[in-house]
Amino acid sequence: MRLAYGALIKRMVHDVVVNPDQDALTLLQHYLKEQAVPEAKHTDVLALALEELRRLHEGVLARYGLRPIELAIWQAKGKSA
Repeated sequence: MRLAYGALIKRMVHDVVVNPDQDALTLLQHYLKEQAVPEAKHTDVLALALEELRRLHEGVLARYGLRPIELAIWQAKGKSA
C-alpha cells in the first residue's frame, strides 16, 4: 500500500501541515476522493497518512517538502498527535 500510494501520502502529509487551520481528516478524505483511490482502500491509505503525521519530526521534513517553521506552526496549533 505504501508503495502504491506513497506519492499521494507524501502530498497529503505536506498539505495537512501547511494548512493547520483546516481539519486534517476532511482534507485527507478530500484527497482520497480527488485522486480516485478505490473506496475499498480508503481506510488503509488514510491510516498510513495518519501514521505518518503522528511520526512526523524534523528529521524527515525533506521527505515531505516541509520546512521546520511549518512543522513548528502545525505543532503549535496542537495538530500533532
